Amino acid sequence: MSELAKQMQAHGIKEPENLTEFDQWVNDATRADIQKLVKEHNAQVFGLSVWTWKKTRGIALNEANNFSVDYIFKNSDEPAVDKITTEHDETAKGKEWDKEMQKLAWKTVENLYKLALDSCLWV
Repeated sequence: MSELAKQMQAHGIKEPENLTEFDQWVNDATRADIQKLVKEHNAQVFGLSVWTWKKTRGIALNEANNFSVDYIFKNSDEPAVDKITTEHDETAKGKEWDKEMQKLAWKTVENLYKLALDSCLWV
């Protein structure tokens, strides 16, 4: 069980939407889960910030700022992650936000989520 799941259970929180910005323990638990993944995978992981596609690699994830990382991936999955983000950017380039762009955004996030070791929850 992740540290976040343990803390949510200990605080009686069943759904993430019941969290508020006052629940700073969530950020501590998320950071503990990130640190655990870094250790378990010998730092052969990277974090990705969605929409900016900024990557934070290996040990640097241990000091991740709140909201700086959305997903954690194995380094070996980086080509697949890059393919997803490149396809998104190429499809979205120069287009206005509309229903089709909304579908593209959901598809991108869903594909990243499926590939990720973990997603990060920040408040």
